[in-house]
Amino acid sequence: MKIEDDRPQLDFVRECVLLGRKWRSHMDERLRPGGLTLARATVLYWIDALPGLVTQRELADMVGIEGPTLVRQLHALEAQGLVERVPFEGDRRAKGLRLTDAAKPYLGQLQAVADGLCAEKLDRLETRRLSSATRLIREARLALE
Repeated sequence: MKIEDDRPQLDFVRECVLLGRKWRSHMDERLRPGGLTLARATVLYWIDALPGLVTQRELADMVGIEGPTLVRQLHALEAQGLVERVPFEGDRRAKGLRLTDAAKPYLGQLQAVADGLCAEKLDRLETRRLSSATRLIREARLALE
């Protein structure tokens, strides 16, 4: 079945999906030599980016994966000494997630790889057009929430 080209919304979504796949592939390929996968780097990124202690549910929502998949990622990151579970103040049963100091070099690696990939592959894109595209993608994402 041929995909019709007269549906601009679906063309837009398709291009976003394909861009995401290419980005993940390039990032994963560049992160692996440093001992990190993009999946684990993404978990580290969101724990760092979200304010305060992060719950597993919040993290799973932001990363876009199911709870059991996140648990496997967290166990691996804990075993590497990069993530720790900490009791929430006032509720010793509930645990929040935070990065250890050992995670900082990995966040630096993630940033350096992303910056390098942008410089190598995306620098030719006009900043003005990127800003417009970013706003458009944000609007589409919010429309789907």
